[in-house]
Amino acid sequence: MDRQILFLLNGCDNMFMDHIMISLSSTATWTLMLLVTIYIIAKDRQISQSLPMLFGIAICILLADQISSTLLKPYFHRLRPGLEPEIMYSLRVAAGRGGGYSFPSSHATNVFAIATYLSLVFRHRLTAISLYFWAILVGISRIYLAMHYPSDVLCGAVLGVVIGMTVYYVGKYILKRYNHVSRKYYSSAFTKSGFATTDMYLLLATMSLTLLWIII
Repeated sequence: MDRQILFLLNGCDNMFMDHIMISLSSTATWTLMLLVTIYIIAKDRQISQSLPMLFGIAICILLADQISSTLLKPYFHRLRPGLEPEIMYSLRVAAGRGGGYSFPSSHATNVFAIATYLSLVFRHRLTAISLYFWAILVGISRIYLAMHYPSDVLCGAVLGVVIGMTVYYVGKYILKRYNHVSRKYYSSAFTKSGFATTDMYLLLATMSLTLLWIII
């Protein structure tokens, strides 16, 4: 079933779609989105107020990358689809065959960890939907490019969600535990009303313009 879904989603002999999927899969494509996110978190806040949230993003990326790439991939030792002898010549590999191991997808783990963490921090429904939509697109691009099996992406996504939730709630607990040091520090770091709607629209606009730029 894993291979059937892979062949279903892998390539379409269309250079336009190849370009889009390669761009979606590239970390550099989403640099502006990351910078805008940092700006939104740091804007109108003291360093002591924004630092916990920015630190949380860094921890999400660190944990997602290290757990998936350093711990799990060498343990499961699963070859990428483009390197699997039984099917490698039946696949379309628009971005090359890749290297290393396949399970789980580090891309999926990272983007779903970030999407989950930021959804909990921002507490804005449309933003959360858009973040997960972005994460799903990145995951699909990895299958399209034959860099991962669907199960690699699915398990990476689940792992990313767990990491994002863990980092958020552990961070919130730590700040709450030491709330007696500074109440303002805790309340401004993780609250439902900490971000203006205009800030969320700025992030959504950045994501939309990035997708439009990829298509153009």
